[in-house]
Amino acid sequence: MRVETRPSSLSRDAVNFWHVLAQGLISNGPLASMVAALTAAAGYALGALPLAYLFGGLMVFLWVNTPYQFSKKMAGAGGMAYFVGRSMGGRWGYLAGVAYVVYYAALLATNIVFFSLLVQSVGSQLGFSLPHGMAYLLTALFVVPSTVLTYFGVRSSLNYGVITAMVEMLLLLSLSAVIIFSPHTINTAAVYHPSLAAHGISGLAVGALVASFGMSGSTAAVYLGAEAKTAHRTIRWALYLASGLVVLMFIVVSYSLTVGWGYLHMDRFAQSSIPGLLIVQHYLGLKVELLFVAFVLNSLIGMNVASTIVVSRIALTFAHSDLWPKFLGAIHPRRHTPGNAVLMVGVVAVVAGLLAEMVFGLSNAFLVLILLATMGEFLGHALGNVGLIKFHDGRRTGYPLVAFVILPSVSLVLIACGVFFTFYPPIVPALYAPLAMVLALILAYFHYGFHMKTRSQPLSESVLLRFSSDQQEEVFGTGGWTEEEEVE
Repeated sequence: MRVETRPSSLSRDAVNFWHVLAQGLISNGPLASMVAALTAAAGYALGALPLAYLFGGLMVFLWVNTPYQFSKKMAGAGGMAYFVGRSMGGRWGYLAGVAYVVYYAALLATNIVFFSLLVQSVGSQLGFSLPHGMAYLLTALFVVPSTVLTYFGVRSSLNYGVITAMVEMLLLLSLSAVIIFSPHTINTAAVYHPSLAAHGISGLAVGALVASFGMSGSTAAVYLGAEAKTAHRTIRWALYLASGLVVLMFIVVSYSLTVGWGYLHMDRFAQSSIPGLLIVQHYLGLKVELLFVAFVLNSLIGMNVASTIVVSRIALTFAHSDLWPKFLGAIHPRRHTPGNAVLMVGVVAVVAGLLAEMVFGLSNAFLVLILLATMGEFLGHALGNVGLIKFHDGRRTGYPLVAFVILPSVSLVLIACGVFFTFYPPIVPALYAPLAMVLALILAYFHYGFHMKTRSQPLSESVLLRFSSDQQEEVFGTGGWTEEEEVE
């Protein structure tokens, strides 16, 4: 028996191009990434950080090609689960969906843990420390703003997203201009030489991989496929524009922070907890730094909004397919949002964040959760690439070989390299992240198989189409899919 809700679908044409673009931008969290992800990339690339971001930007467009090509034919709330399911069969679509749920849910948990870390770091700089146990309270409270925003409607939450995305980019570009044009800054092209990276080419390569995955969050836009106006065109344009803006911005920001810190001293940059904010203080003073801290927190909230939208839409699709608890499929009669799913995402993020803090401590909790999110992103992207290649098989002729086979194949190779260099050599507690991700996919594989005992296609085609902007014949013609079409 299917879930019965009123209304039976998400609100059509609820968001326009600017909202979809904002979803792609805030999912990257530009200011938050300047504080966290850029520092991680600097640990490998060191003084060649701008070169790493240049190469990382090229890698981003290799990946964005995959959701872009799928979006020509498909647009739905299931996002990559929908795409992969229509290409490779329901089981693989389910696995892709689970990978992205882990990715975005772990990212949400990471952000609320990072909030506590950021407050501690800034507090230490200002001469005060948090009382014991305060980190737990901050972790629990920081999920509230994004949950409330998302619960009360996708349009209102992304109205906020449009504003915060533009403000973040303006702040980052203004900071970069101040640094680059300061008479105290030594501008140089030396930062584009690979020899400055740790271990030369190898350090540059890993730094570029880290940079690329820190800029590839624009995929979050595809989960608005059931709610966007002229969804196929809107999502495609938003994917490339959001990715382009983020990449160009970080090419500039990575250069400015490198020359602002001193490209020969980037080892100390990588070892600092908040080097980006320290540069802000150096060039603009403590008051401006505190202003940036406030906007970094706002950036984290924006990322949380985007993550909640993604996970709640996937959960909605799975609930209506009777794969997940039915209460997650309820749609608010006035807000037109999957309200129960939104609330559950917030609860899961808080529980995951608190458990990680209790087990690993605050710093290691951040490490394990961000690596878990990274692993979910790696495997979700990999399944998407395989799905696009499968989409190009003999029964779907007329699609360019370069876009549908060569580019996703290259992206697959880079993902494999990313997994290897991120987790090798294996160390504890970082090792727990890939183990947890693999366990989640194994459980999902057998969970789907259990449902196949009673239904030929548990991830319902009718549900995927109901929460989409598509008609059946637009994707496959009138044939639909069958269990025999799954890739075993």
